[in-house]
Amino acid sequence: MKVFFSPNGSESDFYILSEYHIYTLLTITFTLIFVLCYAKYCNDLEKVNRLRLGLASSLILIEVSWHVWALIVGVWHINHALPLHLCSVGAILSIFMLLKRKYSIFEVLYFWAIAGSVQAILTPDLRGYNFPHFHYFWYFASHSMVILAVLWMLIVEKVRPTWSSLRKTVLVTILYALVVYPINVVTGGNYMLLMQAPVVPTLADFLDVWPGYIFWLPVVALLIATMCYLPFAIFDASRLNEKKEITT
Repeated sequence: MKVFFSPNGSESDFYILSEYHIYTLLTITFTLIFVLCYAKYCNDLEKVNRLRLGLASSLILIEVSWHVWALIVGVWHINHALPLHLCSVGAILSIFMLLKRKYSIFEVLYFWAIAGSVQAILTPDLRGYNFPHFHYFWYFASHSMVILAVLWMLIVEKVRPTWSSLRKTVLVTILYALVVYPINVVTGGNYMLLMQAPVVPTLADFLDVWPGYIFWLPVVALLIATMCYLPFAIFDASRLNEKKEITT
């Protein structure tokens, strides 16, 4: 138990797509499928609502547990522990989105989750806390819950993003980055990865060195967000073509 909650990093190194990583990804995938299938095909609306509220409550416990652990073992520091990363903000927004079923939150969170949280679990930055450390389980639970919350809105609540959602997300993200950047300067942090690329391999590795790195971040973010919307754009275009064929 002491090793599980230890403030020290794990002795073994973490490798992307290692055995533990693959097992973790499979567990996340099957859990998401099970929860979403149950919610979609359950005919008892009261049970579905209880499950939705239970997911929101679980996410609260997950996020609070990390800060409690970090404070107790002495690894909480203002330069990395504030909930300012997009995935951290996404976890907080997911709670409110699940509780209130807020479409306005979903519009932004869809792109943040698909572009950010999915990449986070595929190329995790675990800060040296590998399996079976508490931080390892917290990291994957937190990011996968954000993905689950977005898929819940898509599949169970049957909402979807629009081109307006994409524009809104780009604007919100840029404005948020303008707020976070001076916080990085004051705290010495790297929130939103504005100061440097993460140590693990990501798409950010193809960008310029800082400060040119900052210029390319929004460009890459826009491209990724557009790719996230592409399935809906293709679907809309196909339906439009079908309507034209019917009318002619």
